[in-house]
Amino acid sequence: MESHSFVDLLDAYWRERPPECLYEEGTDFAEWQGRFREKLASLRSPVPERVDPDARVVETVEEADHIRHTLSIPVSRISTLPAYLLVPKGLAPGEKRPGLVMQHGHATYGIDAMAGTRGMDEEDGDGDRRAYGLEAVRSGFVVICPALWGWAGRDGHLPSVREGQDKCNQITMAARMYGLNTVDLHVQDLQAALDVLAARDEVDPERLGCAGNSTGGRMTMWLTVSDERVKACVPSGCMNHFRERSLKLSSCGIQYPFGLLKYGDVPEVFSLIAPRPMQLQCGLRDGLITPEDRDHIERTVRAAYRSLGAEDNLDYQLFDDIHIMHWHRAEPFLRKHLWPEG
Repeated sequence: MESHSFVDLLDAYWRERPPECLYEEGTDFAEWQGRFREKLASLRSPVPERVDPDARVVETVEEADHIRHTLSIPVSRISTLPAYLLVPKGLAPGEKRPGLVMQHGHATYGIDAMAGTRGMDEEDGDGDRRAYGLEAVRSGFVVICPALWGWAGRDGHLPSVREGQDKCNQITMAARMYGLNTVDLHVQDLQAALDVLAARDEVDPERLGCAGNSTGGRMTMWLTVSDERVKACVPSGCMNHFRERSLKLSSCGIQYPFGLLKYGDVPEVFSLIAPRPMQLQCGLRDGLITPEDRDHIERTVRAAYRSLGAEDNLDYQLFDDIHIMHWHRAEPFLRKHLWPEG
């Protein structure tokens, strides 16, 4: 019977043109990594030219156990990044701590939720468990929480997004008219945040990491792939394939470069992080992730680390919970790889 479904067209197109850059057994893995990186680089869009990220402190608030600075970070001549910088109290003179980029997902209040300034009693009763930046600074890390477009501090365009429309997909469609990709804009923002974090007197620039859940987990993946300064990462709530998302017409448009499925998918992108330490987290009751995708990603990425003799650097945490990150699992992993003397 003739099909009139666009999803059927996408499925048939992929089957006729499977990804060109999947790893083949027996191929030199490091050579494959280099080849796949080149393919990803070819998909990247132009972005505005960077400027010196000379962060301006907008506000400073002293909490019981940390200091919270609200920053305005120049990224380009036309873009400024809002972020929270969280610094633990009690540092000795000259002491340097590991620094973390903590990335929010679709939590209602964005970086406010990350820093615990809003939404602690909301988010379906799990708001306090989603304040990952607050938990991280209370664990002794210096933390920066940068904002994604569409959330607190970067939401001035939202009145133009009509009710019922996805704000991520709307800005992605608008950006495509200019040849811009929002994932590349966000990676540029995150690298500016990393620059600011690395330059802090309280931070050891050789001990930088990142973590996040959902879209924050996806951006953790992209930042780690894009920037070798990230020495350890914890992507959570993002163990799904973009192909699966495409066939459900449900993917968030800010998460991927255009044309990715021509070359590979999420397992291949995660495999580029090897051999650097990575902890993958996933909840058994995460309704956004299929067991098939989750298990395939785990097998593929584990094989990547094994190929480089670095299987001990991969930690897989599968737990009985929802679409959420467990900081109490991430903290010892990040401490082990970024703060070994602790």
